Amino acid sequence: MVPTAAAVFGLTCQWNQGAMNISWTPQSSSDYYEVQLAVNATADPFVVHSTAGDSVVVDSLLPSRKYYVTMRTHAADTPSLGPGTWGQPADRVVCESGADAAPQRTKYARADTKLLEVMRESEYTYEVDYLMNHNSGTIEADAAFASLGAGKPDKKSPWNITFYNATFTLYCVEMLKVDVPDTFSTGGNTSYSDYMSCNDNHNATDPQCICDNWIDRILSKVNPDGNCHDSRGNNCTYFTGMKDCTCTCSQESLDNSNKYIGMMPVYMDPKDDYCYGQWFSHPKPTECDDDEEVGAARADGSVCTWKRHREARVVKGWQVLDNGFNTSHARKLDPARALQNTKAFLKSFADAPLQQWACEDTASILV
Repeated sequence: MVPTAAAVFGLTCQWNQGAMNISWTPQSSSDYYEVQLAVNATADPFVVHSTAGDSVVVDSLLPSRKYYVTMRTHAADTPSLGPGTWGQPADRVVCESGADAAPQRTKYARADTKLLEVMRESEYTYEVDYLMNHNSGTIEADAAFASLGAGKPDKKSPWNITFYNATFTLYCVEMLKVDVPDTFSTGGNTSYSDYMSCNDNHNATDPQCICDNWIDRILSKVNPDGNCHDSRGNNCTYFTGMKDCTCTCSQESLDNSNKYIGMMPVYMDPKDDYCYGQWFSHPKPTECDDDEEVGAARADGSVCTWKRHREARVVKGWQVLDNGFNTSHARKLDPARALQNTKAFLKSFADAPLQQWACEDTASILV
């Protein structure tokens, strides 16, 4: 008999003052936990709560509903929250919300911080793989990128996943307000550092971020000539840019990108002036821990500059397809198709049996 989550982890849930309190017994081999909620015993989870502690308070539930809850544990001393670092979720237990569900607590930024809503498609896994040393984007930008690669939803992408089963996670990030001078990838926006290309080091368990690569520069309309070269020392081209090309950044740019969230505008077609949104890079060294406030100084002199809110919403590719994602394959992306597919993502996130998502003004369209 397979033990249940309650038996393995001591997982319990209790409705209290309009919210669900979920707790468990800490595991000696684990340093982080992910609680998952689903609509039944076999459905894909639609929301996760992550923490280094032994409990979470889920305050986004609807009244008088059954939720199926489980948890997976993260192996201590592993280098990321990505594939190869988690155990399998155990069987689910049923938790019921009360009739007195309280409104979800509003996410606030301080005067020296701001909130940023980002979406990420997990790579090399069908589970949530989080943000540290990973890239993310606005929903619009990621929907545009997905529009170019989802022509065959059952075909595996270069990241070893199919669009049909892909996992898309919506996060709310609190980030330190900064003024970063002399950036080249941000389109003149000094609130971010230069964008870094992440998870291209062929080890998804220990992803690394590097000076942004040739294709990312092309998509952000940054001229790569002079800073991106093939093995012969020539400027990279469309024939060499994806296989034989190394780009360089100044040490100052790299230092800032390893401190602060990086950003690039996304154009998709360098000959087109239509911007589909932004992509972001999230440096692992400065992600705040659970017990750190954004901007906190550490004993080693560093400062944590960004932090995920514990709750993240999750949808699968098949749900986005069911909600009208347009998979028509065309070499050139047009804004109308990108907008249609953005709306498919928004509808999919909004379909979850949860209170309305809120993170910055963009969240108001999740209805």
